[in-house]
Amino acid sequence: MKRLARVCVFLLAVSIFPGAAWAAQPKSLDDLLAERSANVWIDGQVLGDLVLGAKARLTFVYVDTPLATTARNDPGAPEWLTWHSRHLGEKYLKGRALFILRFETFTPWELVPGKLFVGTYAVSSEDVLSRKEYTPSGELPSGFTGTLPFSVPKTALKTGAEVALGYEKEAAKWKMPEK
Repeated sequence: MKRLARVCVFLLAVSIFPGAAWAAQPKSLDDLLAERSANVWIDGQVLGDLVLGAKARLTFVYVDTPLATTARNDPGAPEWLTWHSRHLGEKYLKGRALFILRFETFTPWELVPGKLFVGTYAVSSEDVLSRKEYTPSGELPSGFTGTLPFSVPKTALKTGAEVALGYEKEAAKWKMPEK
């Protein structure tokens, strides 16, 4: 009888622990990117999954340690993500959060970094982390794709809170991920 009870306990433990181990698996790069990104459509009308008349798509990507580490360890990670995630941990980012703006134009469009905002914080030229000569700005042609790394004070973000990310009058709501 004792032996049967031990076997039952053992089988129960074996059936529970693989489930717990599976649940503890780290998230994939795609999952991390999905929960740390928000799209803003410039002058576009969103109809379900369809967007009409957009001049550009801006994708705001919040880069934290889990995303940066996963990107560096994943050989299939986009080059722009691994390149710009190198800013994470630098002295000049102390007390600041790193974002990468990934954008694509569909018609000629003017990009002015000073019109970007995260919550109530307006991004200034001092917040842009790339060199001025490598910072895409001004009138951009259609079909142009680029990235723009910038930082904002961590006080503009609260874990688990909804934050507005946007450009000029266009914005998208994004939920700050839990650690």
